[in-house]
Amino acid sequence: MKSQSTLVTLISLLWFTSVQADDTSLLSPEKQNYFQQQQHQIDATYEKLRYDWLSPINLNASSIYEKSASFWAEHTRKSLSAGIAQDLFRSGGITYAIDYAHAKKESDSLALGKEIAGISQQLMNAVLTYRKNEIARKQSDLKLKNAQIEIFLKRKQYEAGDIDITFLNNALMNQSNELKNNTSLRYALEQQKFEAAKLTDLPIDSLSVPRYTLTQKETFLEQGWEVRYANALAGSAAQQYGQVKSSYLPKLTFIADVGYQQVDSQSAPSSGYRGNFYDAGLQLSMPLAYNASATSQEAQAAYLKQQAQSADAKRQMNALYDQTVALVESYRQTISITQNNLNYYDELLGATKAAVKAGYKAGYDLQTLQNTRAIEELEIQINEINIQIQLSQLHYQMQHPQESL
Repeated sequence: MKSQSTLVTLISLLWFTSVQADDTSLLSPEKQNYFQQQQHQIDATYEKLRYDWLSPINLNASSIYEKSASFWAEHTRKSLSAGIAQDLFRSGGITYAIDYAHAKKESDSLALGKEIAGISQQLMNAVLTYRKNEIARKQSDLKLKNAQIEIFLKRKQYEAGDIDITFLNNALMNQSNELKNNTSLRYALEQQKFEAAKLTDLPIDSLSVPRYTLTQKETFLEQGWEVRYANALAGSAAQQYGQVKSSYLPKLTFIADVGYQQVDSQSAPSSGYRGNFYDAGLQLSMPLAYNASATSQEAQAAYLKQQAQSADAKRQMNALYDQTVALVESYRQTISITQNNLNYYDELLGATKAAVKAGYKAGYDLQTLQNTRAIEELEIQINEINIQIQLSQLHYQMQHPQESL
């Protein structure tokens, strides 16, 4: 029950995006059960490994008939016993075994948290992309209105002989391309609904998204899932290396056997025996294996390889952060440019409205400008969502303090 409660808390923290106050989780029941079983497996593996160094008590029962060829003696030996051979010292091997259990649980728990964070990112990315495509579809609808106005004007000009067919044909082609783009956007909206449905039972329209902010680089590198997971794997490999080394060093074993034995002699009934027995002692041993050096070197290489992978993971995360920051800055600059364009469109709209009112301009010019300004305004919203998509990737690439396992 404790492990299940821990997992539910972890999921609630990672999937902190809420839809309504009475909702408890965004995960589908199947996903919740999958992660709960994973958590149970991690806990069970930890318990198994933590006590794996303890030897079992062996229970034995036997009934043996014996006959001596030299003296023609016959007897039956029956016994019940319990024995154990427990290592008391393994040249550090017992400590390595316990530490390995802790290290593996840490790495497995981080892997689970990383997987949940990855699914959170998938869902939030689907929601954000869905909203971006909704805005892009609105843009497309406005572009189609402008295309219709352009076709109408070009047709009038062509019929009056002011332009050749090429201009009208280009206007028709522009409308055709935008119609195809509009159709693609409508399909993309449905596609994002399908992506979200793989992860949650909640409608994509009902999901709210938090406002993501840029994390400090030092915090990102310290708390990044990939870095922490790689470090945990390196720690696990270090304990395994210690176990391998100690397995070829001296060990001290306590051996004990206790039981009851009954011997019935058919040739000499008076020589039978019935009673308890026990024996106990210590055994010092050390294996001499031909491949001991190679096996140790193999474990050491695996550990050093994992250490190198930890350093590489930090480098990859560092590059990801810099790349994301650069892309976010690019989107912000685009927003700034678009905002300046809006000021220019406002000036044009003011002049055009006055010209239309005075009869110098046609209403089509005003409609085209109004639509174009609305398109630019929507472009700002699209780039703001692009920024959120990039920041959300950084957010789910790191473990946050409240998500400690």
